[in-house]
Amino acid sequence: MDGQKKMKLSMADFEQHMALLKEAFPYQGRIPKTEERGISHEQLVHVKIFAETHCHSWHDIKKAQGKLNIATLNLHHLAPWCIKPATNERNCAMVELFSASPRTPKWFCTHWWGEPIQDFVACIDRHCAARQLCRQKTLYWICAYANRQHALEEELVRDPKKTSFYKAMCLADGLLLILDNIGPATPFQRVWCAYELFMALIDEDREKPPLLLDTVAHTQAGTYVLTDGLTDAEAEVRDAGFPASADSFKSLRELCFPIEVMKTGMDLRLQDAKASREEDRRHILNSLAGKQQHELDDEPDSEHENYTKVNAQLGSRFALACFGPAVMKGSARRLGVARALQADRWRRQLVLDVNKLPKEPDSNLVAMADKLPINLQQLQLDFEDCSQISDAGVAALADKLPISLQMLEVNFSQCSRISDAGVAALAEKLPISLQQHHLNFSGCSQISDAGVAAMAEKLPISLQKLQLDFEECSQISDAGAAALADKLPNLQQLQLDFEDCTQISDAGVAALAEKLPTSLQLLSLNFYMCSRISDAGVAALANKLPVSLKQVKLNFDRVSQISDAAQRGEEGEMSRMSQESPRARPAAPAAPWQGQTPTPALPAPSPAAPQATPSPRQAPLVCWAVCSELPVLAEEYADQISDAGVAALAKKLRIGLQQLQLDFADCKKINDSGVAALADKLPISLHQLKLNFSRCWQISDAGVAALANKLPISLQQFELNFSGCSNTGAAALAQNSPISVRQLKLKFSLSRISDSGVAALAKKLPIGLQQLQLDFEDCSQISDAGVAALAEKLPISVQQLQLNFAGCNQISDAARSATGRAESLRAWAAAAEFGARASRSNSIRNNSSSSNDNDDINNNNSNKHGCCRTNMIEEGPE
Repeated sequence: MDGQKKMKLSMADFEQHMALLKEAFPYQGRIPKTEERGISHEQLVHVKIFAETHCHSWHDIKKAQGKLNIATLNLHHLAPWCIKPATNERNCAMVELFSASPRTPKWFCTHWWGEPIQDFVACIDRHCAARQLCRQKTLYWICAYANRQHALEEELVRDPKKTSFYKAMCLADGLLLILDNIGPATPFQRVWCAYELFMALIDEDREKPPLLLDTVAHTQAGTYVLTDGLTDAEAEVRDAGFPASADSFKSLRELCFPIEVMKTGMDLRLQDAKASREEDRRHILNSLAGKQQHELDDEPDSEHENYTKVNAQLGSRFALACFGPAVMKGSARRLGVARALQADRWRRQLVLDVNKLPKEPDSNLVAMADKLPINLQQLQLDFEDCSQISDAGVAALADKLPISLQMLEVNFSQCSRISDAGVAALAEKLPISLQQHHLNFSGCSQISDAGVAAMAEKLPISLQKLQLDFEECSQISDAGAAALADKLPNLQQLQLDFEDCTQISDAGVAALAEKLPTSLQLLSLNFYMCSRISDAGVAALANKLPVSLKQVKLNFDRVSQISDAAQRGEEGEMSRMSQESPRARPAAPAAPWQGQTPTPALPAPSPAAPQATPSPRQAPLVCWAVCSELPVLAEEYADQISDAGVAALAKKLRIGLQQLQLDFADCKKINDSGVAALADKLPISLHQLKLNFSRCWQISDAGVAALANKLPISLQQFELNFSGCSNTGAAALAQNSPISVRQLKLKFSLSRISDSGVAALAKKLPIGLQQLQLDFEDCSQISDAGVAALAEKLPISVQQLQLNFAGCNQISDAARSATGRAESLRAWAAAAEFGARASRSNSIRNNSSSSNDNDDINNNNSNKHGCCRTNMIEEGPE
C-alpha cells in the first residue's frame, strides 16, 4: 500500500504494474553475502529494456509531476518504480531476481546515481568491448542492484570498512570509474565515490594488490575507455614480439577520451564532496581522519593532513591515467598533469611512457623533470625514438633526480642526439642510494668509450643490479669495456648489451671477465654480431665466471668476421671449414629486384692444390640462404666459435647454476662434439635451460641425442633450437626429456621431421607439462596425421599451447586453425577421427550394398536361367 501511495496509482494500475514486474523479474533465491551479488551486462540490458518499455507511464515521484523517458531515467527514478517494488515481497536484492548462486564480481563500479540508465549501460558495454569481456559472464558490483534496498541499515554501517562496498572491493580485480556527461564527472564530487576510489587504490590496510583502475566516460560524441595497462588483445600483440605496436594500439584507442573531465579528479578535495546522507559524509571523513569508532558521528574537521594525503594520491593516480592522451593532444601542461604528480609527495613509484608519442623536445623534458615527486624511490622513464632530446635535456633530467631513488630505469633508445656529454651529465647526478640501474642507449651512435668510462666512474657503490644497453654504439671498443669492468661495484646482477659493437674483440671480453664481481648471481652478456670475438674470448670469460653465479645468459649469435673475398666474391677459391667436402659452389642467380648482379660459379678446388690455413682471426665460410625458393648467396661468415670454445665454456659452468641460456646461432663450426661436451657438463641443479643452435648445420641427430641423454632431472623450463634435425633426433629428445619439465619450447625449423617424428615426440611429452611451444616451420613432410598424433598424446595438464606449422604444406587449413589452443586441437582431432570413421563406415556399407546387389543380380540371373531350362524341359516332350 505504501508503494501504491508513493506512485499515486490506482489499485488496478498498481496491481498491473506489480504483475509486470513479477513476470519480468521472477525470484530466484537468496545470496547471503552482499559482496557476492554481481550483475552482468546482459542482465543490465534486461532491466533497461523493461524500463524503456514502461517508463512512459512513470513520473518523477519526488517532484510528483512530469512523465519520465529513457533518455533521462536514472537510478533515483528506477529504484521506486522497479527495484524496490520488485524486491519488496521477498525483501531481497535485485540480483537475487536473476540468480540464487553467489556471483563474485570481477569489477567494482563507482558511479553517480543521477546518470541516465541508458548511458550507464552503454558505459558497461563499451568497457566489455575494450577489455574483450563476456557480456553474459563478466560480473560487476553495482550497489543499487546488490544491496537490499529495504534493509540498507544492514549494509551501511557506521564503519565504512565494514560495509558491503568495501567487502565487494576486496573480492574484485578492478575498479570501473564511470564518468557522466551531466556534471560532468560528478563522481569526483561525491564523497562515497571518492572514498571508494581511496579504498580501492591506495588503502594501506587492503590485503590484496591495488585494483586496476579503468575509466569510462560517456559524452555526446560517444563512449570512451581508459584502461589501466594493456587489454588482453594488446597484450597478445606485445607477447608476440611487437611491444611498440601494442603501445600504439592503446594510444590510438584512448586518443578520443575526453581527458578534460579528469581535471576535476586531479583537483579533488574530498572534504568538499557531497553525500545524499549527511551521516555518510561525517562517517567517511572521520574515518579518513583516523578517528575512533565512537567519534565517527562527530562533526568532521574542515582540514586534515589525511585529507591532503588522500587528495594528492588520488590526483596523481588520475594524472597517470590520462598522461598518455594528454601528451598526445598537447594538453598536459594546461591540465596540470605534472603538477598533480608533484603534489603527491607520498608517491614512491613512477612510470612514465612517452614511447611513440609526439617528440619531446628538451624544454618539455625540463618541465617534466622539474615536477618529479621528491620522495620517489623507483622511477621508470621511456623516451624511445624521441629524437629531439639532446645532452641538455638529459642534463636537466639528471639535475632533478630525487636523492631518495633506489631504482632508476631510463630508455633513450634511438635518441640519436645524445652523446658522451649527456651520459657524463647523467652519471654525475646518480643518487648515492641507487640499488637498481638500467640505462638504454641503443642506437645512440655518438656515444663512445669516453661515455662508457664516465658512467663507470660514477656508478654508486650501493648498486646491486646494473643493466646497460649500448646496441649499435659502434664507437665503443675494448677500451670502453675495460673501463666499465674496472669500476663495477659489488653487484649481484649484471646485464650488458654490446650488440653490433664491432670494435669489441677478445681483449675486451677478457678485460670484462677479469673484473667480474665475485658476488654475481646473474650474468647476461650480448655480443651479437661482434665479429672480432673468437674461442679465445669465450675461454677467457669461462675461466673467470664467479662461483656465486646462478643464472648465465650469453649471446654469441653471428660472432663472425667477414673476409674481403667473401664480401666481394672476387677470389676464385674459398676455404671450406673442416668436415665439408670440397665441391664447386653454384652460381647465385641474378636478383634484379634486390639490385643484385649475378655471381659467377666458383670452380671446385684441385685435389693437388694446397688448402690455405685460415688464420685465427679470419676463416671464411660460405653461407647459403633461400629466398623466394631460389638459392641466393646471402653472406659469407668466418665463424670464430667452435667446439673448443663451447667445451671451454662448459668446463667452467658452476655446479650450483640454476638458469642457463646460451645462443650459438649461426656458429657453423660447432658440431656434435661441442654439443656433447656441453651436455656432459650441464649442472644437475639446473631448473631452466635455453639453447640456440639455429643454423649450426654440422650438428646432427647424434648431437641432439647426446644432449638429451644428459638433461638434468631437475629441469623445469627447457628451450631448444636445432635446425636440420630428423625423426631420430626428435625421438631421442622425447625419450629423455625429464618428467619435471613444466615449460617446453622446441624449434625444429627446416628439419627433416615427418609425422613419425611428431608422433614419437608427442608420445613422450612430460605428463605434468603446462606450457608447450613447438615450431616445425618448413618441415614439409608433416601432414594432418602428425598433428592428430600430437593431439592424441597431448598431456591434459597443458594450459598454454603454441604450434607453428608454417610451410608444412601437407597440413590442412582446418588443422592449422585448431593449433592455437589445446581444447580446439583435441576437438579437431576428435572431429577428424569421427569423420574418418564415418567415411570408413560408409565405404563398408557401400561395399556391402554393392555386394548384395551383385548377389541379387546373380540370383535373378540364376532364376531366369532356371525358368528357361524348366520351360525348355516342359516344352521338350511336346
